[in-house]
Amino acid sequence: MSDEDGDSGSGGGAMGVVRTVVPDFVRKRFALKFLIVLLVMGLAIGAVGLVGTQQFVDHTRDQVESEYRGLAVQESNLVGQWLESNRLSTRLASGDPAYRGNDGDAMSETLRERQRSQMPSDVSSMHLIQGGTGQTTFVASQTVAPGSDVDGTVRDWVTERSFTETNEVKVSSVYQSPNGVPVVGFASLVNGTTERVLLVEVATTDIASNLQGTDRAQGGFTTVVNASGTILVDERASDPEVDTDETLTAYGDQRAIDRALGLTNNLSGVMSSRTNNQVMDEEYAVGYAPVLVPGSSEDWAVLVHAPTDVLFGDVQQVQRFGMIATAGAVLVMLLIGAALGYNTSSSIDRLKGKAQEMEEGNLDVDIQSGRIDSIGQLYAGFASMRDSLREQIDEAERARKEAEVSRAEAMELSNYLQDRAEEYSEIMQACARGDLTQRMEPEGENEAMDRIAEEFNEMLTELEMTTGQLKTFAEEVEESGQSVQQSAETVRDASEQVADSIQKISDDAYDQKERLQNISEEMDGVAAQLEDFAADNPNVDFGDSLDSIRAVASMIDEAADLAEDTMSESENVAGAAEEQAAELNEVSSRAEELTRYAQYLGDGLGNFETEEEHEFVFQTGAGSPGPGGPDDADEPTEE
Repeated sequence: MSDEDGDSGSGGGAMGVVRTVVPDFVRKRFALKFLIVLLVMGLAIGAVGLVGTQQFVDHTRDQVESEYRGLAVQESNLVGQWLESNRLSTRLASGDPAYRGNDGDAMSETLRERQRSQMPSDVSSMHLIQGGTGQTTFVASQTVAPGSDVDGTVRDWVTERSFTETNEVKVSSVYQSPNGVPVVGFASLVNGTTERVLLVEVATTDIASNLQGTDRAQGGFTTVVNASGTILVDERASDPEVDTDETLTAYGDQRAIDRALGLTNNLSGVMSSRTNNQVMDEEYAVGYAPVLVPGSSEDWAVLVHAPTDVLFGDVQQVQRFGMIATAGAVLVMLLIGAALGYNTSSSIDRLKGKAQEMEEGNLDVDIQSGRIDSIGQLYAGFASMRDSLREQIDEAERARKEAEVSRAEAMELSNYLQDRAEEYSEIMQACARGDLTQRMEPEGENEAMDRIAEEFNEMLTELEMTTGQLKTFAEEVEESGQSVQQSAETVRDASEQVADSIQKISDDAYDQKERLQNISEEMDGVAAQLEDFAADNPNVDFGDSLDSIRAVASMIDEAADLAEDTMSESENVAGAAEEQAAELNEVSSRAEELTRYAQYLGDGLGNFETEEEHEFVFQTGAGSPGPGGPDDADEPTEE
């Protein structure tokens, strides 16, 4: 059910948190954990089913509401078209010149003839009304005698309207005519007059029969109301099967009217789950849309009603079916899961008992199962583990006996190796003190120890030869270093003497250059004075003498330049001599240091004891053999 032992990957951290939260008594019982998981899965499936069902229900409800909103808009358009059609008919009829006459009976006949032949079928009656500063009267009418007073009748609304344009049509609200028919009045000025009005009364029976609220939903209906809450058109009045007619009565749901007429918004819509006994005896939904009435002081609203259980019956049925299906799925899952969990838990508990018997040492326990799933494979694995444990115990017993024999042999070998190791340790300590003549004797008892002895002896032989060679080499280096140091010091003294002599020559050359320059300047001055004297005394001629003086001055300048060059060269030579002396001084220091190091090396090597046959003699110098010697010898010469 859960990975109690899984610590790898990203799931280890999550399972660690689960283990810290879940109590131990739950973690110890597989059946309880399985039951909890089943309950969680059931709740999850139930939640998913309920959410999915609710989303589907909401979607279906939105579709139904959208359709009902569209129906309200259609009904609104139908009423608007009906109003516009009657307005146009009234305006066309008011253009007849016959209505401008004075013969009331003749004009009344014209009205009746026009109604029969040219007006819509739902026109109830037509009247000509004459207004002015005095009394308003009927000039002609289909139902009223000419000359009758208009004031105080249901048609006196015409006297309250003023016409600002000749083609303007005024529209009244719904009122009941004297013959008991609800009508809408359309009034228009007669062409060529300013106070005579044609009034056309149109019955609302036909427009009520064209509304489709009853057709869209059983028990539904459509009404048209004004802003004051009066029902103007009631679809139920045209249905002979329904003995209901609420025309010109008060509508009970003012909020729906406000919504439709844009007091709360300017859109059509649907209000679901409404309850108002003055509208319907059961919960209902109402779709609303406004109707613009040109030429009227107020607009109308179309309200389409339907019982909620009829309008949303499919939605409610889907919701009930979804909840039943979700509950059934959860129940089936719980039953199947409980059966599987009980069977699995029983098998695991039996296997747990077998494992406890194996833990107590009973390896003859019978572990069998007729299952072939993972639990059956687990039974087979435990049986295999039991057989493997039995074999391993037998093998361990045999290995224990063999180990005792091997332990005795190992103890004997360990004692021998310890004795040889102590002997070899004493020989190594003697070598470490400087006695390189020691050797280890192989006994042929242990191949590894004999190989150690042979390799150690070879190493000592090489080390002894190298040590003797280094002794002789250190002595030769010490002697050669002393000789080099003495030669370097001699050459350095000579270089310093040469540098001092050249410096003296340089100083003398500098003094001579100064004297020659002074003489040259004095001779130039004498030549200049003679030239001035010859210029002042034209009779005196110093031509050859002046040339000789100038030639001598030039030679003196050249001698001064030569002295300067000599001085420069002397300084260079002196510098080179000083540098050579410094280098020789460095060579002398290095030779002295090399001699000291060779002395230290010889003193250290003197502590080692070697045989005479390993002492070596190295010939050094230009005539020695070896690399760079006359014979280019590769091996040292033994003494």
